Amino acid sequence: MNSGEILMLGDINIDTVWPVSEFPTPGRDGLTETVMVEMGGAIVNSAIVLDNLGQRTGLLGCVGKDVWAEQITQELAQTNINQKYVRVKPERTTGLTFIIVTPDGERTMFSHRGANIQLEIQDIDEDAIKDAAILHISGYALLESPQKNAVWRAVELAKKHNVQISLDTGLEPVIQRPTDMGRLLRDLSICISGPQEISLMLGSTSPEEAADLLISSGIQLAAIKLGEKGSIVADKKDQFFCPCFSVDAVDTTGAGDSYTAGLLYGWMRGLSLPASAVLASALGALAASVFGAGFSLPDKQGVLDFLRTMQSESTVVLRNGIEEVIADLGNS
Repeated sequence: MNSGEILMLGDINIDTVWPVSEFPTPGRDGLTETVMVEMGGAIVNSAIVLDNLGQRTGLLGCVGKDVWAEQITQELAQTNINQKYVRVKPERTTGLTFIIVTPDGERTMFSHRGANIQLEIQDIDEDAIKDAAILHISGYALLESPQKNAVWRAVELAKKHNVQISLDTGLEPVIQRPTDMGRLLRDLSICISGPQEISLMLGSTSPEEAADLLISSGIQLAAIKLGEKGSIVADKKDQFFCPCFSVDAVDTTGAGDSYTAGLLYGWMRGLSLPASAVLASALGALAASVFGAGFSLPDKQGVLDFLRTMQSESTVVLRNGIEEVIADLGNS
């Protein structure tokens, strides 16, 4: 694997997070005492966490020419994330997502994808793909053209230059675009999914079986996110169940994206399967313990402190994974 950046292809949004006491019934009002407005979208959230961990990362997507795009540009400028390949589409508004968060930490999203779907084939820079270590794709980028066509161009170039391809499926893309998702599976090195979507794709009866099926199809790293029940990760040598770390969850926005970042970081650093799963799980748990995503997502010191508190409470296998992660982050 080369030492290039992880290039993230997907939606770039502004998130507005609304904590409410309860989700209103139709016709009623949902009232909140505070609203957070920050850059978001799955690839952006993952990129922020990767950047926090010191991993080179870039974004490939679109924004409009509006105040939301200005906010995204200004916030990205505070990071080391490469925004060279973020395209501006003046005729469309920047993606905007309203996130309603209830006291149990569950979030419900209403999204306007806006400029995101206007990513075109000619927007895909071959040098960006050639110089990447991993092309990571959000499944939502396959929902609509021309963005979907741009994804296939990026995949074509990644295969041409032997760049590994990673996918976080998402449920809606699996439901709406099963043929495209099945086609993309054949080209993946890394697949990250959930039990419902992977069952729809593979007809599997359990997360363990799904992970085995993904690996037997040629995928090198498979992960099935099980929420508060933990996760299953697998490679060609082993399969590992990682329990969810216990936290007071207030908002699950960005938790799955943070988990994805942990797995990609572990892959780039050559961490063991348990260590990669431990890091991903810790990052996901920490993300769920704060409101919002973006700059609220965990940083290196935060995850180090958290894992150190977990060492004495963990099984031997988890403890070994924790120690490996602490050693890596402490030296990076």
